[in-house]
Amino acid sequence: MTPPDSIGPRYTFFSTRRASGRLMLALVCGLLAAALCPRQVDWHLRGVVGWDVAAFVLLSIVWPRIARADADTTRTFAGAEDPGRTMVFLLAVMASLFSLFAGVVVLRRARAYEGAESILWSTLAVAAVILSWTLTHTAFTLRYAHLFYAKGREGGLAFPGTERPSELDFAYFAFTIGMCFQVSDVAVTQPLLRRAALMHALLSFIYNTTILALVLNLVFGFLT
Repeated sequence: MTPPDSIGPRYTFFSTRRASGRLMLALVCGLLAAALCPRQVDWHLRGVVGWDVAAFVLLSIVWPRIARADADTTRTFAGAEDPGRTMVFLLAVMASLFSLFAGVVVLRRARAYEGAESILWSTLAVAAVILSWTLTHTAFTLRYAHLFYAKGREGGLAFPGTERPSELDFAYFAFTIGMCFQVSDVAVTQPLLRRAALMHALLSFIYNTTILALVLNLVFGFLT
């Protein structure tokens, strides 16, 4: 197993931070963005701006590592002890769900504006929905990797062609569930992973149903 200090410079800054540290950095950036909005901006619109920035920062920290990590790197980080990892995962999913519905509400309120303002707030609301969707499945990507490589119970997912999956393999598994509500060609072989996949599929159904309603609402708004 490759120790964290020998992974290389591209992994030694944000990638080695604890999950709670990454979340705190994103939260600070989001709060600053919300605070810098003009005074006349309503609180719920500030919230969407803050969420967009926080989610973007968090995804920008996590995804470069996911894209580059090999199996050894994935095992090192995913299997590491991190007491706050489960709580951060739950908070990320709950915040994403809340922000998804908040984005829909703001999108409806954006109709009260005209011209460039309406376009701006509609764009930010749609971005909130997209970022929330992406962040939720990214959180499940990291969760599956952690459960797979956890000490004492390594395994639980059977990926065709490899016994040592990387974070991109877990992303494939997570986003397939997110889009199709099924596990595709990956077999789930442990009850703990099966329960996680079930919860993921249920959340994905809620997400996709809401997004469908959002799209229909947008189309109806343009037609009327």
